[in-house]
Amino acid sequence: MTKQQIDREYKKNYYEIHENKPVFDGPYPPEIVKRREFLLFAQVHLGNILGAKLKKDKWEECFETEMYNKVMGIYYNWENNA
Repeated sequence: MTKQQIDREYKKNYYEIHENKPVFDGPYPPEIVKRREFLLFAQVHLGNILGAKLKKDKWEECFETEMYNKVMGIYYNWENNA
């Protein structure tokens, strides 16, 4: 991933976490909590991708990119994966 792609993904994650919140008057149901945990997990992978780029570790960068793509694939296809 390039720096611009990583920035774009951070912006998408920020939107999903802060702007696209479900509206509930009480605690979130467990399914929504699990789905939102995937967003936080994806942010960790994006941070690891940046760290790998700074260390110039191509193997780690590829691994973290693949993990990020898998996590977001599960998030976006939640209905099919549940």
